[in-house]
Formats: sequence, C-alpha cells, structure tokens
Amino acid sequence: MPDAELLPLAPRGDDEIGNLSRGFNAFLDGLNVRRQSDAKLQLAASVFSHAREGIVITDADGHIIEVNDAFTRITGYPRNEVLGRNPRILSSGRHDRAFYDEMWRDLRTRGYWEGEVWNMRKSGQEYAQSLAIAAVRGSDQQTSHYVALFSDITRQKDNEQQLRHIAHFDPLTGLPNRVLLADRLEQAIVRVRRSGLPLALAYIDLDGFKSVNDVHGHDVGDQLLVTLAARMKDCLREGDTVARLGGDEFVAVLADLSNQSAAKDLIDRLLSVIAQPVKVDGVVVQVSGSIGISHYPQSDDVDPDQLLRQADQAMYQAKVAGKNRYHIFDTARDASLRGQHEHLERIREGLIKNEFVLHYQPKVNMRSG
Repeated sequence: MPDAELLPLAPRGDDEIGNLSRGFNAFLDGLNVRRQSDAKLQLAASVFSHAREGIVITDADGHIIEVNDAFTRITGYPRNEVLGRNPRILSSGRHDRAFYDEMWRDLRTRGYWEGEVWNMRKSGQEYAQSLAIAAVRGSDQQTSHYVALFSDITRQKDNEQQLRHIAHFDPLTGLPNRVLLADRLEQAIVRVRRSGLPLALAYIDLDGFKSVNDVHGHDVGDQLLVTLAARMKDCLREGDTVARLGGDEFVAVLADLSNQSAAKDLIDRLLSVIAQPVKVDGVVVQVSGSIGISHYPQSDDVDPDQLLRQADQAMYQAKVAGKNRYHIFDTARDASLRGQHEHLERIREGLIKNEFVLHYQPKVNMRSG
C-alpha cells in the first residue's frame, strides 16, 4: 500500500515495547524525510523535463551528461547524439577565441556567465540564444558540473534588426535616410581629418518630378524614385553613400577623393543616370537633376549641418542657372549674401524700433540761389 499513511506509536515506558515504539517512530521520521526528498527530486525532474528553456548539464571537463526536451526542440539534436560530447558542437563560428576566453574566465572567477550567443542547429541554421551558465561546486569548492540554461531569441533579434532598418533606411527606396546620412557624414569627416583626403557633399533635387506626380499619379512617381535611387547608387563607388532626405531630394557623400576636382566625374555620372528615361507601367517618364556641391575641408571649420546647408544653397543656384547641372558652393558669394541679409535685418529692426531719423539737406545753386 504505497499511499497508506503510517502513524507514529504512542510513547511508552522504558520496557521492550517502549524501545520498539521509539525505534519505529525514528524509522518513520526517516521515511518521511526520504519521502520529502523524493518529492523534491520528482519536482526537480518535472521542471527539468517540462521547462521551455533548453538545459544542458556537463561534467567538469565539459562533456554533456544530460539535456532536456527543450534542448532537442531548439537545437534539433536528440539526446543520444549529444551525450558525452562537448557543447562546442553547437558553435556557429560567429564568435572568436577572445569571446570564449572571457566566458571561461568569468566561470572560473565568478562561477557564472550570461549573455547572448549565436549557435547552430543540427540543420545548419544559425540561431540566437540568451545563455546563462553556472559552475556547480562541491564541498571542496572544486567544480564538479556546469549547468547551462538557454532560450531561443532569434525572432526577437530579427525584430530588433527590422526596427534598426526602419530607423535608418528609407522605406520606399531602401536608401539610407536622414538619420543614417548624418552618421555616415560624421564618419566621412573623421576620415578626412585622419587621411587628409577631401570629400564632396552633393545635394540632389529632381527637376520636373512634381509634374510626373501630377500627370501620371503618385504610384508612377514612387516607382520613378525607386529606379533613380538604384541608378544613383550603382553609378557611384562602393564606399560612397546616397541617401534620400524625403520627396525628390537626395544627398550623396563622396569621400576619399584624390582632390576636390575629382568629384566632377562622379557628379557627371549622377546627372547622366538621372536624365535617362524611365519606363513605368508602359509610361515613359523623364526628369533631370539639379545638384549643389560643398567640399570639406574648407578654410573655415564647418560642421555637417553647415556642409548640408551649403550644398542645399548651391543646388538652388543650379536650378536658377537652368537646371540639369551642378553648382559648387561659393564661400565668398555666401559671405556676401549673409552680409546683405544681416544688413536687411538691421534695417527691419530699426523700422520696428522707430530708430530712423529724417534729416533734410537742401541742395542750393550758389549762383541762382
């Protein structure tokens, strides 16, 4: 009767019956302790078997001695194929020796390690896992086993990658957006300071794009943008960046130029591919480009925002000059325009504050009076 409950005997005297009663009660206490211990072991075994996380237990030398069902579900390896083997069979090759050296250093000094690891399933598919490893030490403080607990976070990592892509790339053309452009431009400026090789920033605006949208609709306009974006990217060098700011405005970062005039060939390529006709759903559309160029370094120190503003201003000069061309930012002309603007601002402020005073100075002919 395995489920029968044994009750302790009532205390008796010091005779033989009393001694037997006390002996029986001591046995019963030990049996209850064992039952409690067995219950805990059964609970631990149930948790081990039914855990959603993969669990691996190795000996002190790193040989696998036990895995749970979740391990098989996540990795694709049956239990009998991994027993006695080292967990490195799961390695994807993404992590270098320094990564694992740091892991083992933490296990030796702290007794545990946790982090994210890219491993490989039996099928050869890579997957990301959140991994925690603990060293099990005996009474002599020597490591007897290692226990690893891991979960598959591949979907989470994929979602994070998608969010990063959305944050840094234009959803229509797939080109870098304004955020990533700022980062690429910062990096390019740092390279200029290190290498001494100049860069050019090209601000590109499509001529006639609004008419395409008005006449043929936004679907045709969007497809035109996609096609021209791919053309511009393909016509430049591998290290160059073409970004879409929005609408029909693009910016190209042309870095590591042999000299400032070296950008001319690249700009001519951009103008050429933009002006080529595009066929969309049986409709042939054609636009051109106006491009403004600013250079770095300059005689005065300028930041990325100033470079972009200079190229934008030069682009408008290209439009004024007739479109389908480029214009290089003129520092002297910019200084003159800023001087005129400041002068007009002072006049406007004087009018608001009523600071102008009218003086009368007659002109008199000294002969005729």
